[in-house]
Amino acid sequence: MSQPAQPAADPLLCTDALSGRAVFVAPRRSERPDDAGLVAGHGPGATPADWCPFCAGNESRTPPHVLRAPDDQAVPWRARIVPNCFPVVTHAPAAAAAPNAVRTAHGVHDVVVESPQHVRSILEIAPPAWCDAWELVRRRLELLADRDDLAWAHVFKNSGPRAGASLEHVHSQLVGLDFVPPVVRAELAAAAAHPFAMLLDRAAAEGRIVAESGGLVALVPPAPRQPYETWIVPAAAAPHFHAAPPAHVTALASLTQSLVARLGRLVPAADYNWWLHQAPFERAAGSSAAGWHWHLEILPRVSEFAGFELGTGCHITTLPAAESARLLRGA
Repeated sequence: MSQPAQPAADPLLCTDALSGRAVFVAPRRSERPDDAGLVAGHGPGATPADWCPFCAGNESRTPPHVLRAPDDQAVPWRARIVPNCFPVVTHAPAAAAAPNAVRTAHGVHDVVVESPQHVRSILEIAPPAWCDAWELVRRRLELLADRDDLAWAHVFKNSGPRAGASLEHVHSQLVGLDFVPPVVRAELAAAAAHPFAMLLDRAAAEGRIVAESGGLVALVPPAPRQPYETWIVPAAAAPHFHAAPPAHVTALASLTQSLVARLGRLVPAADYNWWLHQAPFERAAGSSAAGWHWHLEILPRVSEFAGFELGTGCHITTLPAAESARLLRGA
């Protein structure tokens, strides 16, 4: 006789004492739907409007939005942010724990639905609506920055199955955490040496700048992990994207569409990930964020990460950084 389903446990945060690596144990993530499963549940002839939870008209299939664009409820939405039904964190408070002990993974996990239409690519979104989506992200980060229980927030996109996407409808995710992850702490530790000024100067000197717009610079980093990896960086110090002026939001929207289009011309149908690194929220960052630049890292999934990359933390690429930049500029 089958046993009744047990409620999924709250996500946990485990830390490896040897490496400092953090691992989230989130049982509900195994229940995430995918497009094939949703289509199968509706039978032949079904359209995305019948089964996709992110399409306009299916708002009841997600939790109520926390933000939408535009704010006016009488006007059809162009982008909306909703709580993730399968989060890696929980709103439940994390009890005090010894270093490296298993504890509740406290935080916020949202989905950014970037279009009411069932489109797969950001290139199918009109530029003004795409700018609205980025402004909505900025506003959500601004709200999270005011919370006493959060230290940092992560915005990321998985575009395509090789990048980890389970649903094709264009969307991103946003996770607010009560701690600063090791990779961001390492970036902050280097801030005293003004690495971003050096990054921008070297990119200009070595021909690795791809495009510039509205005070932002799109460049190929000096040590790209994949061919055509690009970063978008403010030209002047700006530690927090949630404090970005409208010109930066508009430029970020424009550059992301431009870079994805260039990538698609070089590697048709390429999947990619991107993530936004900003400094920790002010009460968590202290003075260490001075001189820091928020930045968006765009990583095409052109080749697989295998045993060498996973075992060493080092990467292998087949294309020098300057050549990647030259090809992207010409695409």
